[in-house]
Amino acid sequence: MKRILITITLLLAFSASAASVSLMVEPDAGVGRVIQLIDGAQSSIRIKIYLWTPSRMDVVDALGRAVKRGVKVRVLMEREPAGGRPNIDVIEALRDRGVEVRFSKPFRFVFIHEKSMVIDDRIVWFGSGNLTGSTFKANREYMLISDRPDWVHEVARVFDADWHGQRVDLSHAVLVWSPDRVVRGVREGNSREKVLGLINGAKKTLFLEQAGMVDEEVISALENAVKRGVYVRLVGSPADPEENTYFVPGAERLRKHGVHLRYLPSPYVHAKVIVADGNTTLVGSINMSQSSMNANRELGAIITAADEPRPFFRLLRTMDADWKNARADNPFLLPPVKGVIPWTDAPKYYGRIVTVEGKIAQVESRTGVAFLKFDTSPDGFRLVFFPSSYSLFDQPFPDAYLGKKVRATGRVKIYAGAYEMIIRSPSQLEVIR
Repeated sequence: MKRILITITLLLAFSASAASVSLMVEPDAGVGRVIQLIDGAQSSIRIKIYLWTPSRMDVVDALGRAVKRGVKVRVLMEREPAGGRPNIDVIEALRDRGVEVRFSKPFRFVFIHEKSMVIDDRIVWFGSGNLTGSTFKANREYMLISDRPDWVHEVARVFDADWHGQRVDLSHAVLVWSPDRVVRGVREGNSREKVLGLINGAKKTLFLEQAGMVDEEVISALENAVKRGVYVRLVGSPADPEENTYFVPGAERLRKHGVHLRYLPSPYVHAKVIVADGNTTLVGSINMSQSSMNANRELGAIITAADEPRPFFRLLRTMDADWKNARADNPFLLPPVKGVIPWTDAPKYYGRIVTVEGKIAQVESRTGVAFLKFDTSPDGFRLVFFPSSYSLFDQPFPDAYLGKKVRATGRVKIYAGAYEMIIRSPSQLEVIR
């Protein structure tokens, strides 16, 4: 029996070493590789996702094709993502195509924030990207694809446990999981241990590209790294420090303690990456927050330059390019952009006050909000209006603006994956024909 166990262990080790890991960099890669993986499925697909918007009906359609081929498709979604509920159009479209959909079990996690897909128990895809338009068009995201049997088996095993609302022992995990806690004797994750281990173990350099920076223990560890002589770089997206406290205040605190900080206006940084000493990295969905590490379901992986040189150095090249393209100042604190820009350029000026110009291709009115959209894609750049101001604009609102060429002035922001500009006064909106 002992010989059998040793043989199995050696076979798994050999399989892992022979398997491949590749890196998807968004928004450069687009959604094509995801659809290609789905179209290649023969028996089963497991998807766990935090946010899925109607702009990704192409993924829904791909899953529908898989069901028609006889593939068993299951989707586990977060039941209450920040800012709202799962999109009913996506849910209905999935179910209409024969996909089995479930939602996160209440009180198991604060959020199911993991983004992963397992194909045929042989390929796994995971990282920071949701199934939204902005993920593949406007965000900096990193996703890993691998046929490593140990990775595939572990992600599938955790999916099945979460699907049934069961606890799963991850005390010997090969990947990085949240929540990092022990409940009723079961170790459910290791993310805080791994994050702090990378930071505290760094000897020369740390390089982080992060969407958030609010965890006190992580911030203190980075401050201590600077004190012991580690050169620390941090890249994130700009934000109004009075409206969004998720990245800017923590990042600016680190700047005061010697961290080299830059803001990247475009693409929007949704990545969650730490690189230590130029040879080891953690890539995944794990934000630098207490909730992400100790209360959410999250997934990441640690890879090294020695073991996975191609994805590792591609990641590092991208991060270095982002560092060069980023700026030291926060554009939310800069003066307005002069002149008029086409609406398609608005994401380049995230955080700035700009005047955009274009034709309104679609209008939409929902409970509590109305949109004027410059194109018909669900996540396209939009002008946002709230009911208290409807009567101030051309009537009937918002239909009066359909097909009109307009100029709009305001600050470029992002909400639920879409770039937008909030319009509160007629002085911000001009019909030019």
